Amino acid sequence: MNTIKTLCIVLVVITSCLMAQAREYQPKFLCGVVKADSWTTDNNMEGIYEFDLASATLTKLTEGRDVYQAPLGGAVYEDGLMKGIHFKTVWDDFDQAYTYVLYHVQYDMETWQRVKAVTLSSMDRNYISSCGMAHNPVTGKNYGIFYNFNMSWQVVNRKLAEIDFSTNTPTRTIIGTASIPMAAIAFSDQGVLYGVGQEGWLYAISTDDPGAIGEIEVFPMGDLGIDNISTNPSTMTYDKRTGKFYWAVVLNDQKSYLYEINPTLGQVSATQLMQLPDNSWLVNMEVIEQQETAMVGDVNCDGDVTVADITCLYNYLLNGDETYIETSDVDGDGSITSADVTAIYNILLGNK
Repeated sequence: MNTIKTLCIVLVVITSCLMAQAREYQPKFLCGVVKADSWTTDNNMEGIYEFDLASATLTKLTEGRDVYQAPLGGAVYEDGLMKGIHFKTVWDDFDQAYTYVLYHVQYDMETWQRVKAVTLSSMDRNYISSCGMAHNPVTGKNYGIFYNFNMSWQVVNRKLAEIDFSTNTPTRTIIGTASIPMAAIAFSDQGVLYGVGQEGWLYAISTDDPGAIGEIEVFPMGDLGIDNISTNPSTMTYDKRTGKFYWAVVLNDQKSYLYEINPTLGQVSATQLMQLPDNSWLVNMEVIEQQETAMVGDVNCDGDVTVADITCLYNYLLNGDETYIETSDVDGDGSITSADVTAIYNILLGNK
């Protein structure tokens, strides 16, 4: 036992001094892509993509171009379906002006085949969300902050509303007026709606009925330090594994970037992770849930191999603590010994 204890202590001292790179989880996202620098007039490739943060790559999930897979009016992912509102700008000969045509679209997320495409009436003009849509994982309800247009398609104001896609013409339930223009919105895993204001602040947004006041409550969380946000498409999503929001935005320089947002009150910040590949403009971003596979050496199952995993082995070898016994046989020889500590040491050193 003294030999094992000495070996463990030596290994802790050595490994605590290592500058080893831990293998960290990186999210992947579903998203629509509506523009990219390499596209040409004859080669636009709008559609649904997978964005892998670790490799900084966008992979198209279907063949050819399909603009309806990247709804510009906002979309949510629920019950195995992508549900959204797409709009196109068209010339109106009668009014001699450009106008919009809106579509309610739905796609099967397994095959990405379109299962619904309904053209909405010109009276149903207030279905375009100004900042994408958001699905509340706690209540199962969907929300957007929708433009309120007059009959000339001029914006009067913006309204926070719940939207139900169960009918051909979706049903909106107005909650209240949103006085602060939002660039993007998303729910946390706790069911709290957050939004990035067009001026660069992070807000928590109440989805409660404001009553006679008529204006929804918003709570400033902190300044993100980004004040050059364009009015081009922007999208945000929350990853419960990292506890962070991921926000794709086009700035005034017409370049698109991905930011990681820490929403913790008193620590609110935005970290620019990268310029998006091919300067792509993203919409309707959603975290893809990845199967958590066992990582060799990750005894405590926290997603990394670190000195903490050696500590877990100590607790078994020295104290008989069986909390992590199922993941402690690192070298796979059928027993838990000091050789498993050595195996983690070699992983940290980069020796597989």
